[in-house]
Amino acid sequence: MGDSLDVSGTEIDGENLVTKALAAARRSFGGIPALKMKLDKIFPAGSGIGAGSGNAAALLSWLADNYALSLSAGEIGKLGADVSFLAQKYEMAEARGIGEILEPVGAAPPLCWLLAFPSWSSNTKEAYSALDEMRGRDYAPMTPMEAANEARNCVKTLAGGGRSGLLPNDFYPLLAERHGEYKTAEKIAEESGAAGWGLCGSGSAFFALYADIEAAERAGSERFAREKWIIKTHYLE
Repeated sequence: MGDSLDVSGTEIDGENLVTKALAAARRSFGGIPALKMKLDKIFPAGSGIGAGSGNAAALLSWLADNYALSLSAGEIGKLGADVSFLAQKYEMAEARGIGEILEPVGAAPPLCWLLAFPSWSSNTKEAYSALDEMRGRDYAPMTPMEAANEARNCVKTLAGGGRSGLLPNDFYPLLAERHGEYKTAEKIAEESGAAGWGLCGSGSAFFALYADIEAAERAGSERFAREKWIIKTHYLE
């Protein structure tokens, strides 16, 4: 009897990262029995929140706990840029390389997340290609130290109860140019008292950070959910 994966909810386009992660685990460790798995996909694909990566990371974590599976950071990183972080137990970390080089940076600020999913999706490969085209040959990226300082300053502001506003994301200008609705989302976040907001990963989901779940849910129900271009809202404490 072989492995089985029953997927319900949102349709998956392309290879499922759970299957890919299991194949990588089997190449490294031969003691894993046939698995019967069920996956309920509740988030839209192409939203940039790392949902597929999280599914793969959850399986790897379960295999590590139950079968002492130990994959190197490099092997895990090949599955996807977000998988290495999500397979760890860090609340926050600085990620370099293809996401496999992680440095934990302490606890996350005690804020609640509102996720707003638009009616469009973002293809990661196409997003990177568009970013490279926009930057051109003369683009000078931040040094690792500059990027780390930028991130730490944002976290320090949020942890201290301040407002960071729009958080840096190189993909945001690209999507905001194509979809003016993001500017509406920014305005809603600011007017509803969010401490910070921005684009999730390479898109397409928009996030806003609030002091407590009540404020997040109020902004979601009274403002974000009323926008016709938003198909789903979700909250994380």
